[in-house]
Amino acid sequence: MPVKVGLKFIEKWGESIEDAIVEYEAEPIIKDQIVFYGASNFTRWGEKWGHKPMREVLLGGSGAQCVINRGFGSSCPEHQLYYYSRIIRPLEPRILVYSPGYGNARAFGYTLDESFELAARLMIYAMTDFPNMRICICGSLPKPVMTEARIKDNAYFDGLLREFASNYENCRFLEPVDFLPAENREAFFVEDKIHFNQAGYELYADYFRAALKDELALY
Repeated sequence: MPVKVGLKFIEKWGESIEDAIVEYEAEPIIKDQIVFYGASNFTRWGEKWGHKPMREVLLGGSGAQCVINRGFGSSCPEHQLYYYSRIIRPLEPRILVYSPGYGNARAFGYTLDESFELAARLMIYAMTDFPNMRICICGSLPKPVMTEARIKDNAYFDGLLREFASNYENCRFLEPVDFLPAENREAFFVEDKIHFNQAGYELYADYFRAALKDELALY
C-alpha cells in the first residue's frame, strides 16, 4: 500500500504534523495512564482551543488526574501508525483509547479497508509492546449533517473495528452513541460544523465517563 499523504507535513492543508509531535515530546513522560490517541476530536479538547482540557474533566474514580491527550489534528491512521513509537510507546499506557476515524483518511485518498489495515497494525504493535494494556476503540462520532454515503462508510468502518476488537481479549469497541440533542445539533459545534465547541465537549466528556467507567475506576 503506498503512502498517500505527507507524514511530517500535509501539503494540501499546509499543516505540519511534525511540529505537533515535537510539542508532545517536550512534555513530561507520565506512565501507566489512560492515553487518548486520534485526530482533531481529541486535539481540540484543550486550552489552546478554548476548552477545558481533557485531563481536568475526565478524572479517575478517586478524583485523580489519569488521562493524557495525544491527539493530533489532521491525522489519519497512516500518521498515527508512523508516530506511535514516538508519542505513545514512551508513555507505556495502561489503557489506550484509540479513535482512528475515517474522515481525514478519506480526504487523503485512503479506502476504508486501507485505513482499517493501518489502524489494526498500530493496535497490534501496541498489544505486542504492552501485553497487559487495554485498548478501547472509538466508533464514529455524531455530526450535525451527514450524507447517506458518509453514514454508510462510518457503519462499515465501525464494523471492521468491532470485529477486530472481538478477536482480542484486551480490546473493547466503544459503540457509537449519538449523545447530541435531536434539535439544534449545530449549537454544539464551531462554525465548521465538524469540531465540538465547549458545550459539545461537555457532552463528549459525559459519553466517555460512562463508556470508560471501569477504566476510570482504576485510578
